[in-house]
Amino acid sequence: MTDDAKTPGRNVKVWDLPTRIFHWTLVAMVLIGFLTGWVFPENTMGLHLWAGYITVILLVFRLTWGLFGSEYSRLETFTFSPVHILEHMKELITLRPVKHYIGHNPTGSLMVFGLLFVLTVITLSGLMVLGGEENQGPLAGAANYIIGDIAKTIHTGFVILLLAMIVLHIAGVFVEIKLTGENLVRAMITGLKNVPKDTPALQHRKARPLAAAIVIFVFVGLAGSMLWAFSTMPPSGLLYLPPNDTYESECGDCHKPFHPSLLPIDSWTKMMAGLDDHFGEDATIGQDSVIEITAYLTRYGGENWDTEAANRFRNVNPEAPLQITETPYWKRKHEDVKPEYFKLKKVGVKSNCGACHTDHYSGRFDDQKIKIPKEN
Repeated sequence: MTDDAKTPGRNVKVWDLPTRIFHWTLVAMVLIGFLTGWVFPENTMGLHLWAGYITVILLVFRLTWGLFGSEYSRLETFTFSPVHILEHMKELITLRPVKHYIGHNPTGSLMVFGLLFVLTVITLSGLMVLGGEENQGPLAGAANYIIGDIAKTIHTGFVILLLAMIVLHIAGVFVEIKLTGENLVRAMITGLKNVPKDTPALQHRKARPLAAAIVIFVFVGLAGSMLWAFSTMPPSGLLYLPPNDTYESECGDCHKPFHPSLLPIDSWTKMMAGLDDHFGEDATIGQDSVIEITAYLTRYGGENWDTEAANRFRNVNPEAPLQITETPYWKRKHEDVKPEYFKLKKVGVKSNCGACHTDHYSGRFDDQKIKIPKEN
């Protein structure tokens, strides 16, 4: 602990209210984003998306407030040279006495800029995943599945990096508390920090909320207009599937018809050519119906769609190329579903997609539309 910390000091206002609200709201959004993306079931994805949208708003606010906020909220007040940052990091690592900083210290400032960058990448890549893989959001018409899949890898990698940074951030805060005696957590709640009595009067510039509001309004207007223009584009790779009465009636006699995108064309063709042994049963129908249904499934088979389901289910199990529930993707996505759910009266069999996926016949299979029956 430094001599400064041992000397009775005085409290000064350092963190203004908007900065503190930003900090703790961002903590909440990151926590919600982590839980709904990594821990909770996929049908909480709607909450995950809102956490992401709010995080974007928070980032825009913080960067703007970094220009027009009160003294210690401004980015220029915690911009340090690399040498200064390295020296401060050495002090923390070796637990040597550290200098008392009124605003962010050099290591803390590096973490702030790092977190802002990482969160920006996470939110932008998340938008691309949403548009490319899920066919949702403002980029649904601009990003295809490949872009969304690449963005997902980036998104996941930066989330892991964010978790590591959060651990370092929390550890750094408590090391700083131990070395300086300054309760940084309380300071971010009350806005007050304790400084030595002999500290000269602070030159505290006031916030300029009107200027900040104008900048945010202009930015949101421009960015919102651009995203709105993107959102008017139809989702890429999501076709209109016209109903086919023959397919609905002939196949629907025994089970709910599947969306044609759930198997590749080759699988549908082989299935329709072997109806006399349709998973152990004779499902023979009239030849005209066979021709019509085969043409329908061929025209709208998996290769013709660019949805997540179509792209994933095109990779069939070579030993069971006609079974959707035997595809590697189906097995991976349902490995956490308890076996008893498939025994519920409202489900019956694993292949009853519509029992849980309320939008199954659109071919979208949105995570938010999953509703697992609670009881028979």
